[in-house]
Amino acid sequence: MELLDTFVEKINDNDAVGLQELMKIHNTKVEAEDKQGMTMLQHASFKGKREMCQLLIDLGADPNGGHHEHKYAALHFAALSGNSDICQLLLQHGAKIDVTNSVGRTAPQMAAFVGNHHCVSVINNFIPKDDIDYYTVSKQDGAKPMLPPIVSPALHRFVMQINLHPVHLLLTIQKLPLLWENLPSVNQVLGLLCEKQMKCGKEANEILSLKYHYFDFVIIWLMAQRKQNADKSSTDLISNSIKLFLKGRTTDGYLEFMDNFIRESIRTFQFKDTTVFRQLLVNLSKTKQSPECASALSMLTSCINGQRGFAEENCCFTCGQEKVASKCSSCRAVQYCDRQCQKLHWNIHKRECDVLAKQFKALQLPAKDE
Repeated sequence: MELLDTFVEKINDNDAVGLQELMKIHNTKVEAEDKQGMTMLQHASFKGKREMCQLLIDLGADPNGGHHEHKYAALHFAALSGNSDICQLLLQHGAKIDVTNSVGRTAPQMAAFVGNHHCVSVINNFIPKDDIDYYTVSKQDGAKPMLPPIVSPALHRFVMQINLHPVHLLLTIQKLPLLWENLPSVNQVLGLLCEKQMKCGKEANEILSLKYHYFDFVIIWLMAQRKQNADKSSTDLISNSIKLFLKGRTTDGYLEFMDNFIRESIRTFQFKDTTVFRQLLVNLSKTKQSPECASALSMLTSCINGQRGFAEENCCFTCGQEKVASKCSSCRAVQYCDRQCQKLHWNIHKRECDVLAKQFKALQLPAKDE
């Protein structure tokens, strides 16, 4: 057995103490590679061992290190393992997204290939916090920064959202009062971030520019709502705004307001010569606005988060959050994140809950004779 194989065993066992002792005894550097050119961090990433990845990074491991025989980076291995937390960790410490392996595929492309779509979303939506912090520093002596430093963490959390459903974004803003209190500054920064992504030459990121624009479109719309309803509290205003997006929502209903909202957000994207805009425009023009066709939200989500082979079924009926376990206790036909989402949707759902509940009971198998 090779020495590095022993290190890998410690990684697989999550034995942080044993790994460090072994490295000290053999005077082994954290960037040591096996015969395939894999580092310990790459092994830990592939095995989905987040704590060990954190340890190795703390010890100085380079997220972009290693000389794998097929040019896989640690991010490739994390994406293949399906561990989005490790993808996030590597990205936070400088892992490069655009590195390709020997078959010319990036980490998100490999994740998509094996069906790890959440990893694709996490990688494609990653934004360094420094990009936001840049606007918290005054560019002129004595002048106020464009964004108050205290708002930066909240805005970074906002732009890192993977769920693009307008209701989810409104609920996120509601949970981040600093965003609500600084909407004009947030609007200004998002607009500049959108433009900045298109001024990077060969590294221009059309997808990220579109995402910034879409988020800014939500902020601008919310600012207009606040101006028109100056007497309402933030809670009431956001709740009323959410009801607009849920209007017409039934089990298989068509959300006309939301679909029009997202179509308008795409139409107003200022960089109309980009590939992403032209593709979205063509797809939207071919799609009828009806329950039978793909929604504008699904098209926008696929564009930003990557294509999926199938749609996630267990989604919150209110905000679109995926993999939720709670269901309406009566009809068992609709899912929710929590009581807040259920309460927001109840005025609409109550019209059909009884009917769906009867259908659910009719489908239950009769009890067996004892």
